[in-house]
This record gives sequence, structure tokens and C-alpha cells, in this order.
Amino acid sequence: MKNSNELCQPLCLPYDCREIDSRTTLFPQEVQSHYFAEIVLVREGRIRAFLDGEERTAAPGEVLFICPGVAHQVEAADGEAVRLCLLRLDPNRLPEGPVYAPSLRTLLIRACRDGMPMVVPAADAEKMNLPEMCTQCARESMRCEFGYDLNVKARLTMIWVAVIRYWTDHGFETGRQELQPDPIYSLSGYIQNHLRDGLRVEGLAEYCGLSYPWFAKRFREIYGVSCKDFIEQIRVGQVEQFLVFTDLDLNRISEETGYADCSHMIKNFKRVMNITPGQYRLKRR
Repeated sequence: MKNSNELCQPLCLPYDCREIDSRTTLFPQEVQSHYFAEIVLVREGRIRAFLDGEERTAAPGEVLFICPGVAHQVEAADGEAVRLCLLRLDPNRLPEGPVYAPSLRTLLIRACRDGMPMVVPAADAEKMNLPEMCTQCARESMRCEFGYDLNVKARLTMIWVAVIRYWTDHGFETGRQELQPDPIYSLSGYIQNHLRDGLRVEGLAEYCGLSYPWFAKRFREIYGVSCKDFIEQIRVGQVEQFLVFTDLDLNRISEETGYADCSHMIKNFKRVMNITPGQYRLKRR
């Protein structure tokens, strides 16, 4: 049976979409809290979720949403096997939203605080085409064909637009103004957009207006790993895509992804992926 620890790790790409079967994969046993959001489509069985201590259940065809920062635990409701479509996404690293709206992360957190429904009934989910879009995200990620990332991002955006409209029908106010959010919570998007700029942890601490020790402590609390490791995981995700979809040599890939040199890229790729870039390229080809 597969270990579920990877379901709790930071995302190399802006998203991770997969099928989960409790007969082959153990659910995390401890309470979790992530910087990313999760969308759970129930295919078979029933699940019980505790979101910030409040119990919710979801049956086949229903969709559960877990917003960033929410302490949660998910388990089989009846002790029977369950099959899920699990989409994990970093709202800071998806395409930018409309200029008139707050960030997606801000909207999700606000919806959670305002008590919006985190479980969409099967009939409503079907009208919104959520099961089909969730399924397509998982299939595209599994096949990993050219342009899959564009398809996944587009569908994830469509899912959240549909859900936020669903919440507005329940009284959610999308245009309400709030104080400027703490920049450390949107740092994953900043890191992704500046990978080639020679990012340094000290510089990111200054960007957030924090001392280095306090920044390092808060970053680990929010993202689950050190800032240095988080940067390397995002870089490795980009290296992976270059290896699969281009014929660029390793030196050029290291330049494109912001590494100081090729040997540094190879070392970190192997540390994260447990395989060298060259071996990974041959395996995927």
C-alpha cells in the first residue's frame, strides 16, 4: 500500500491532480494544514471530513473544498473503501484573476470564514460540470501530453469561477475590500515568477519586511519546508517539464530554471526526484 506522505508535501508544479483509492493508498492519519487548496470529488463510498473541527460528509458525486490554512482530516465515513479525484492547487501560482477581484487565495479564505458551503451536492455539482472537469484534470496530469499544463490550469480556473458563483448565490460578497494581505502568504507566486533572478532567502525576507530568523520560522510554519527547499522544489518542477517536452541540453535547462550551474541542478533534481535528470528524460521518453 502506498504511503500518503506525498499528499502533504509542497507542490513542485502549481497543482497536483490524481485519482485516490483507499484500497491502495492510505489517507494521512494526522490533522493537516496546507498553503494550497484541495478539491475532492467523491467517486465511490462516503468520506467524513473535519474542517477546523467541524464535521462534514460527502457522498458519490459530491465535491468537497478545503481552503488554504484550514486544519483538516479526511477519512472513510463508513469504514468502506472510497475512490476520490483529488486536485491540489496553489492559488498564488494559477493564472492571474480579473483586475476587479481580490486574489483567489483571499477569496477562498474569506469564503471559508463567511461560512460558505464547502460541500457541493451531487445535483448542483453536475449542473456546474464539476465531476467532468475534475476528471479531466486528473486524466491530463496522468497522461502528461504536450500542453497538458495549459489544459489543467484552464479547467482549474473554470472550476473556481463556477464555485465562487455558487457561493455568491449563497450570499458571498466577492467585491468586499480588505486590508492588504501579508506578502509571505503570496510568496509562492513571487518565487515562481522570479526563478531566473538569483533568488536568495535573505532577499525574500527583506521583500516581506521581516528579519531573516523570523521569516525562516514563519515560512516553515506556512509552507511546511524551509524557503530554500521550497525554491528548489519549484525549480525541479520546471526542470521536469523541460526534460519531457524539449531537447534542450542540461546546461541550457539549468540556465532556464535559474541554477548557478548544471552540476547544482543535477544534484538537487536527484535529491528531490531520486533519479538523475538524464535518467528521468530516458524513462519518460
